[in-house]
Amino acid sequence: MGLYGIMNTSVSGMNAQSNKLSTVADNISNANTVGYKRYKTAFSSLVGSGSSSGHESGIVNTTVVQSVRQQGAFNFTSRGTDLAINGNGFFQVEDSQGGTYFTRAGDFVLDKNGQMVNSGGYKLLSAGGTPVSVDLNTPVWQASSEGELGVNLASSTPAPATAPATGLPTGYDYKTSISTFDQNGNAVKIDVVFTKLSQTHVDPLDPTSDVTGSEWLVEAMDEAGNKIDPSTTPASPGELTLQFDGDGNLSAVSPTDFLFKVPNGGVVTLDLSKTVTAGEKFSVNKVDVDGYKPSTIQTIRIESDGRVFGVYGSSAEKLLDQIQIVNFSNPDGLQAKSGNVYAATDASGDPAVGFPGDNGFGSLFSGAVEGSNVDLAAELTEMVQAQRTYSANTKVFNASSELLQELNNLR
Repeated sequence: MGLYGIMNTSVSGMNAQSNKLSTVADNISNANTVGYKRYKTAFSSLVGSGSSSGHESGIVNTTVVQSVRQQGAFNFTSRGTDLAINGNGFFQVEDSQGGTYFTRAGDFVLDKNGQMVNSGGYKLLSAGGTPVSVDLNTPVWQASSEGELGVNLASSTPAPATAPATGLPTGYDYKTSISTFDQNGNAVKIDVVFTKLSQTHVDPLDPTSDVTGSEWLVEAMDEAGNKIDPSTTPASPGELTLQFDGDGNLSAVSPTDFLFKVPNGGVVTLDLSKTVTAGEKFSVNKVDVDGYKPSTIQTIRIESDGRVFGVYGSSAEKLLDQIQIVNFSNPDGLQAKSGNVYAATDASGDPAVGFPGDNGFGSLFSGAVEGSNVDLAAELTEMVQAQRTYSANTKVFNASSELLQELNNLR
């Protein structure tokens, strides 16, 4: 056993504890960093070649690893662009030079170009491998094409002696208005009118039966009170005859799709299958027609499967993009880079790409971010241990130095 070997061993011990303190300092300083993964220092011994007559002291080696697999706690926010992955996976992001990296830091915001950027300045990539981009300034609109109208036609309404050819402009029994949109996104009010045509026995083989059905004419007219032009395509839009059985429900042979053309717009198919005739009062039970006026994006909504929807000022929603995430066979083998991102290495393996919620991939949460996985109490404990061990190594060094001084003093 040599005194110089003892001194080298104690120096290696001081260096090892210094490395541990370095990782503890990193961890404590990033305790509130979104998506940060704590470092830990692993120690290994390198023994000297001893003999039966004595021990040759070795040295201590350190290896710094990052606990990428360990998930941090979720911090919930009120911002829809904040994203967190619950389980396996990383966001694909891009730097300003076009390099692709991977991160768990999902504190994304929309920049002036409508791209989702996190606090490290990295752009979130979509399923197509391009940055998720939201057009914040161009308005969008949609012309009406389909809808649903359900009404209750009073069964007590008397039937005319002669079936009228039309209920317009003033001969109808009931009227309700629906809002539609033309090709330019302008709101167009359409009046739908109902006129009773006849009251008939349901069972023609039993003329004494008092159970009767009825027929109703449905028509559409514009705001000026004119019937929608019946010559437009498809043939004869703007009117329909509904047939009801004795129970007040639409009969099996009755048509239910009411077609009319919006002025300066397209043909709307209005589903009347929930229309009934009962009681003594007319009422509207349901009305829902698609289409919306021009408006710009007010906010975005992100689903758990990564789909990105734009929510417009008209309350309309439109699918804009979809986010993919990636996973690695060995996430701890990723190489950490500045900005809380990682690069793939041979140790991590190649990235496997999938959608949130797919087999082997975590689910996506909007309005939340993953916090650091640093346990502050544990780091402070590690710091005290490293400090004490470092101090002990200095004492070993001082002791060997004093022994060496004693040797130098021998005559």
